[in-house]
Amino acid sequence: MPKMKRGKQAILAAAALLLVITGCSSKGDAGSSATDKPKEKVSIEVWANSRHDLEVRESLIKKFNETNPDNIEINYKIFADNYEEQLKLALNAGNLPDLAYNISADLANADYPLDLNPLITDDIRNRFDESALTVLPTAKNGELDRVFENVTTFKLVYNKDLFKASGLDPEKPPTTWKEMQEYAKQITASGGGQKFGLGLPVKQTVFWRYYVIHPAAVSGDNNGREGWNAVTGQYDFAPFGKYVKWWIDVNKEGSVFPGAGTYDNDMIRAQFAEGNIGMLSAATWDIGVFNDQFPAKNDWAVADFPTWDGEALGGPAFETGNGFSINKKTKHLEEAKKVWEFLISDEMFVELAKKGLGSFTNAAAQDKAIQPTDRKGVEGFLIDDQSVSYPMAPRLDYSVVNPPLKVGSQDVNKAGVVNDIMNALFMSNQELPEIEKKLQELGDAFNQLAKANVEAGTVDLSKYEKTDFKPLKP
Repeated sequence: MPKMKRGKQAILAAAALLLVITGCSSKGDAGSSATDKPKEKVSIEVWANSRHDLEVRESLIKKFNETNPDNIEINYKIFADNYEEQLKLALNAGNLPDLAYNISADLANADYPLDLNPLITDDIRNRFDESALTVLPTAKNGELDRVFENVTTFKLVYNKDLFKASGLDPEKPPTTWKEMQEYAKQITASGGGQKFGLGLPVKQTVFWRYYVIHPAAVSGDNNGREGWNAVTGQYDFAPFGKYVKWWIDVNKEGSVFPGAGTYDNDMIRAQFAEGNIGMLSAATWDIGVFNDQFPAKNDWAVADFPTWDGEALGGPAFETGNGFSINKKTKHLEEAKKVWEFLISDEMFVELAKKGLGSFTNAAAQDKAIQPTDRKGVEGFLIDDQSVSYPMAPRLDYSVVNPPLKVGSQDVNKAGVVNDIMNALFMSNQELPEIEKKLQELGDAFNQLAKANVEAGTVDLSKYEKTDFKPLKP
C-alpha cells in the first residue's frame, strides 16, 4: 500500500506540472488568472473641517481601511481653521480631493460635485429623513451634491430648579406666550434681584432669528425662512410684529436679565448656566455649551416653543446642513462612491450619536435609545414626526439696487437687516402701530429687491416657491 500511494502521488504531481507548463506556454502572462493578483491599493482623499467628531470618524475609518475587500485606503484630512482657503487653493491648482465635506458655493459653481441623485437608492431614502435629500434651489439642473447629515433644531431651554423655587411646576414649561410672560414675571419676582425669567442676547442682532422668527413657526407664522413665504412667493415680516412687541413688554416689566442689548449670546448662556435665568431660546449646538463650555449648575430641560394662543399651527423648526460631496473628476470614481456609502452608513451616524456629537437626519441615529445619558439635553433636540424643515429664502444679490432701498434710516443691503430693524424697534420701545408699519415697509423693500433680482436674471423665484407647503404635518 505505501508503494502504491507514492506512485499515485508522483503521477498526480507530474500531471499538475504539465498543466502549469501548458497554461503558461499557451497564453503567456495573459493566461494568469486576474483573481490571483491582489488588488492594488487605491487611496481616496477626503477633506473635512469638522474636528469635534474626529476621534469617532478616525476610529471607523481605521476599521474600514483594514477590512474593506476593495483594498481602498481613506486618507482623511482635517482643515479646522483655513478650510475654505485650502479648497480654493486646491481648486486653482486642479488638485481637489476625491470627497469633500460641506463644500462652498465656489466649488458647487466650479462643477466640482457629482450629481448624487442616481446613487440614492430606496434603502438610502428609508434610512434618512426626507430633508436630507433636499435639492437646493440654487442647484444646477436639480442636482443633489450631498446628503445633508446634520440637524439643527431650535427649542426653549428652561431651568427646572428656578421653576420649582418660584412655585412653578418644573415638569410643565409654558405652552403659550402669555403663560411664558407670567412665568417670567413670577421667576423674577421670587429672584431677589438676582434671578430673572428671561434672557435676550441681542447685542448680536442675529439672535432675533432665534427669539422671534424660529419660535414663531409653531404658531403658524412661518411659511419659509427669514420672512420668505414660499406659498405666496412674497416676503412678509408682518406676522413677527406681535413677538417684537411681546419682548418690549416683558423687558419693561423687568422680566429680562438686565442690560438687554449689551449682552452677547455667550454672556447670556453663561448666566443661564449659573442659574440666574429661567428661560432661553437655544439650538442643537447648545447641548455642548451647557455640558462643556459653560457646564450648567442647575437641572435644565428642553421643550418646544410655546404657541401664541395655545394652538399648534406649525411644526418645530429645524434646518439641515453639511455632508460629503464626490469630486466628479476623481480618477477613482467607483472607489470614491464606496467611500461615500461608508461615510453615510448607519454605523457612522450611530457611533457619532452615541457620543452626543450632534443630531442627525439618519433614522438610526435619531433613536432615543442610543442617546448618551451623560449628555444632558440631547434627547430634547432630536427631530420627531412633527418637526419641519421650512423652505429656504431666495439668495438675493443686494447690489442690483443701487443706492439701496431704505426702511427708516436702515439700508436694505444685506439679509441681516431684518434683525437690525427688529433690534431698533426693541431698543426704542416702539408700540404696535409703528412696529407693524416698519415690518410692512421691510417686506415691501424685500419684494422690490426680489423683483429687481428677477429682472437682472440673478435669481429664479419659482425655485423658491412651494405653493403646497404645509407648516403642520397631519
